[in-house]
Amino acid sequence: MQYASLQSRLFAKFIDLLIVFTLGRVMGNAGAVLGFIYSLVADGLPVNALKGQSLGKKLVGIQVLDPEGRPSGLRISVIRNIPVGFVTFLMIIPFWGWILSALVGIPLGLIELSLIARAEKHQRLGDVMADSVVGKGPVS
Repeated sequence: MQYASLQSRLFAKFIDLLIVFTLGRVMGNAGAVLGFIYSLVADGLPVNALKGQSLGKKLVGIQVLDPEGRPSGLRISVIRNIPVGFVTFLMIIPFWGWILSALVGIPLGLIELSLIARAEKHQRLGDVMADSVVGKGPVS
């Protein structure tokens, strides 16, 4: 299996975060909650065209896989995205939530980047928690 590169993962995450922020800006509080939910379940949406891919991962051509090499489901998606979901949840809180999300999110992001760059399977914290990997895909 070929693991996804750091660059492809960053670009996919950028697209997904853009979706989260856009939902919050366009739809207000309801959009912020939808963005939070998307940040947790995006890699396991039960849509055949996605198969373990968030919209960002689909556009980049990478996917989340379980230990057997199958596309991730909702359970794995939620577990692996808890760290990111926590930061996006903080953003729901006006003003102070954004400050807290930066104080938590920046160090967490640096740790996750370091893990992706250095770990044998290029797993970030969420991948280790969910026992998942991100590979080039999709797998049929």
